Amino acid sequence: AEEAGRSGTDVSLDHWQSLVLGGISGGMGPLVNNPLDVVKTRMQRQVVVPGREPKYRGLVQSCVVIAREEGTRALWKGITPRLMRIMPGQAITFMTYEAVSGQIEKLGWFQ
Repeated sequence: AEEAGRSGTDVSLDHWQSLVLGGISGGMGPLVNNPLDVVKTRMQRQVVVPGREPKYRGLVQSCVVIAREEGTRALWKGITPRLMRIMPGQAITFMTYEAVSGQIEKLGWFQ
């Protein structure tokens, strides 16, 4: 029986398509995670004075303070160099995986 949603034909991507998709998917994690990293860094770097409440006290409170004082975009400070570092590596990894697994399938090594 054929699985639901499958036509029975395999779709093969060109190498450049795998490269682009790998880069895009590799960038999604940092884009989602960057606000957490900004808050973590701010909390670690702040100087806590005994008897005074720290400026950044938790995740949600810190996000609100940063957005209010610096704008929402401040939660993505530093994203450009991070994406420039991560996306090419993920793109190459995904393209290589797709190419090698395609060749292995053609050779019938894992059937």
